[in-house]
Amino acid sequence: MLPQKSPKSSRSPFLFFSERIMALLILLNVVLVIFDVTYIKFRNLYLKADLYLQKITETPQKKYLEKVDKLEEELTENGLHSSNIENLLSDLRLSSVQIFINRPPFRVIDDGALGKIKQRFTTHLGRENISEAVQIFWQKDYLEAEGWESQLDFFNEQIRPLILLYEPHIWYDLIKGIEPFKDSQDYLIAVNELRIMLEKKGLEAAEIEPLLKKMRDRSTELIDRESYFQIVNQIIVLTQIKYQVKQHIYSQIPDSNIELTPTLELLESLNLLEYLAPDILWADKSSKRAFNIFWSRQYLETYQWEQELDFFDENIEFLMQSFYFRNLDRHGKFVDRFWLVDLPWVTIFWLEFIGRILLISRRHNISLLDAIKERWYDLFLLQLWVPELRIITLFIRLHQVKLPDMENLHTLIRFKLIRSFAKEIIQVVVGGGIDRLQKNVSKGSLKRAIFESKSKSEKVDVDQNDSGKIQEIINCVLQVTACKVLPEIHADIEDFLHYQVEKSMQQLSIYRRLQKIPFLRRLPDKIADNLVRQISSTIAISPQKAYQTNVQPDAVSIKLRQKLVEHFSSKLVSELQEKQTFDEIEILIIDWLEEVKNSYVKPGLKSSESTISDVIPTTIIELKAEDGSKKND
Repeated sequence: MLPQKSPKSSRSPFLFFSERIMALLILLNVVLVIFDVTYIKFRNLYLKADLYLQKITETPQKKYLEKVDKLEEELTENGLHSSNIENLLSDLRLSSVQIFINRPPFRVIDDGALGKIKQRFTTHLGRENISEAVQIFWQKDYLEAEGWESQLDFFNEQIRPLILLYEPHIWYDLIKGIEPFKDSQDYLIAVNELRIMLEKKGLEAAEIEPLLKKMRDRSTELIDRESYFQIVNQIIVLTQIKYQVKQHIYSQIPDSNIELTPTLELLESLNLLEYLAPDILWADKSSKRAFNIFWSRQYLETYQWEQELDFFDENIEFLMQSFYFRNLDRHGKFVDRFWLVDLPWVTIFWLEFIGRILLISRRHNISLLDAIKERWYDLFLLQLWVPELRIITLFIRLHQVKLPDMENLHTLIRFKLIRSFAKEIIQVVVGGGIDRLQKNVSKGSLKRAIFESKSKSEKVDVDQNDSGKIQEIINCVLQVTACKVLPEIHADIEDFLHYQVEKSMQQLSIYRRLQKIPFLRRLPDKIADNLVRQISSTIAISPQKAYQTNVQPDAVSIKLRQKLVEHFSSKLVSELQEKQTFDEIEILIIDWLEEVKNSYVKPGLKSSESTISDVIPTTIIELKAEDGSKKND
C-alpha cells in the first residue's frame, strides 16, 4: 500500500515544486541504474553506434592520413623539390606531435595501437624519443637521403594499419573495467596489413605469403584459447566467428558436405536446413582447417581476394571488434566502478533526506526516528550496494506528486480492459446466440416446440391431450396471476372499480333523486363501496385462496378450472395454428431479435454471418407483403 500523501493544499507551492524536481532526479538516477545493469548485455549495440559515429565523422586519425596521402600525391606528381612539399611536411610534423604525444585519440595508450606506432617509429629511426623520431621522419633532408618512396612504403605498411585500427571510444567501458582484447586487436591489425599489401602489390607478391602464414597462426591461437574465452564470457562471440567461417568455406567445397538423411537432404535442397538447423551441416567440421583454407593464396586466388576480404569485413570484423577484456579487482570479481558515477547522486539524496526529516520533525512536533519511519521509502536512495531498490522510492514519489497520476491511470486501464472484454463477450456470445435463435425461429423451431408432441411426428390434439404444453403454460400463468399478480394490484383494482361504479350510478335517475333526500344521500355511496370491495376481493383474493387452501379441494372448482384451461388453450392453439397468424409472430420475433442485436449487442455493425433472406424465408416475406397491401386497401 502506498504511503498516504498529504493534500496539495497543505503544502506550499515551492515545496510541491521541489518534490517534483526530486522525483524527476530520482527518475533519471533509476534510468542510469538500469543502463548500468544492462550495459554488458547491450554493449554490442553501443559498440555499433560508436563505430558508425567514427565512420561518419572526421577523426584525427582520418585527417592525419589525408595529409600523408596529399604529401604522397604531391611527391608522385612533382617530386621532392616541389614548393608545396615543405608546407606539407611542416604540417605533418605538427600533427604527429598532436596525435601521438599531446592529445592522442587512441583508446589504449601503452599496449595498444599507439604503443606499437611509437615502437615502430623509434626502431625505424633509431631514436628513443617518439617526438624526435617523427620530427626527423617528416624532414625533407631525411626523405631525400633515405628515399621518400621507401619511407612512405614503411609508413603505409607499418604505421597506417595501426592508425586504421578501430578502438572503441565508449566511455562507460572504463566504469566496467573493459579494455579492447589484445589478441583480436592484433588480428585486425594483421588483416589491415594484408589488405594494404594486396592493394599495393597484388596476390602474387613475395610479401603476401608471410602475411598469410601470420593470419593462419593467429587464427589457430585464437581457437586454441577457447577455454580462456569461456572464462571471460566471450565464448559466444568466438563460436559465432567459427561458425561464420566454417559455413562460408565448407559451403563452397562440394566434397566437404556430410551425409544427410533423405529428409535433411530435401531441406538442404530447398535451402531451409541452413535456417532450421545450421549446426547440423558443419558440426563435425574443423574450424582451424576452415581458417587455414580461408587465409591461403590458392583460395584467395580462386574466389578473388577482394570478395573474400569483403566477406570478412561484413561478417567477421565486427565480431572481432566486440571482443573485450574485463579487469578483475583485488577480490577476484569483475571491476565495476558504478559507485563513482552514483556517488554525486547519493550525496544529493542524503542532503534532501536530512533536510526533509528535520522539516517533518519540526512541523509535526515528532522525533527524528518517527520522521524517518514516515519517510521509510527514501532509505533506498541512501545506499550504494543495491541501487535497483530505488525503483520502489521512484514509484512512491511519482505517485505523491502525480507524475503521472498513477491512480487515474490504473483506473483507466482497468476499466478499458473490462470494457474491452465485455464488448468481446457480448458480441461473440450474445450476438451469436441471437443469430442462432433467429435462424431456429425462421426454420420453424418455435412452431415445432409448441405444437409437436415428444415424438416430433404428430401435432397436439387439443381435444384429447390434457397435459399439452399450452395447457401447462396457461395453468402456470393462471396460478401466477391468481397467487402473485392480483393480490399485489388489489388496491388498484378497487380504485378502478370504484370509479367505474360511481360513474355508472351518476347516470341513473334514482341516484340523482336520492342525492336530494338528506338522510338517504349517503346510501348509494355505501352500497357502491360495499359492492366494489366485494368485487375486487373476489377478483384479487378469492383465486389465491382457491389455489392455496389446505382444506378438502372443491371438486366443482377444480373441474371448472380445468375446463377453463382446456377451452382457453384449445382455442388459443387453434388460432395460433393458422399459418398467417404464426408466420406474423415469427416475423415479429425475428425483427425484435435483430433490433436487440443491432441496438445493444453490435451497435453500428451488421451481422456478417447471414442476410435477411437467410433469416426470414421468402414465403414469410411475401405473406407479410400481402398482408400489408390488404391493410392499405
